[in-house]
Amino acid sequence: MHESMMEGLSTEARIGEILLAIGIVLSFIALAYLILYGALPFSTRFFPTHLIAGYLHAVALVKCVGILTAITGLFSARRLRFQKAGILAVIATLLPPIDIVFFLAGLLLLASPEGRKPS
Repeated sequence: MHESMMEGLSTEARIGEILLAIGIVLSFIALAYLILYGALPFSTRFFPTHLIAGYLHAVALVKCVGILTAITGLFSARRLRFQKAGILAVIATLLPPIDIVFFLAGLLLLASPEGRKPS
């Protein structure tokens, strides 16, 4: 991040923005895992393979929506709209699979002095 963008911000806003970026990177890793694991051929006695792969790909699709919501929140934080960024981060948390990093980032962004100011 550029140093001039971060100076003048509170510690909560800085940490929230950094956690949001870290959460996006970790979500991309989880997304790749879901897609690749869903594509692997494996057999099980109880479930047909296509149902397991279909479920994993459905979860990956919902994870994509969560990642896009978090990216929108990160762009909002970069535009110094911390209330919107915090709300979007909390919404990204609620989309399965639950991502606690987005939740912490959203709470920090909403609790920061910049996030408490009316837009």
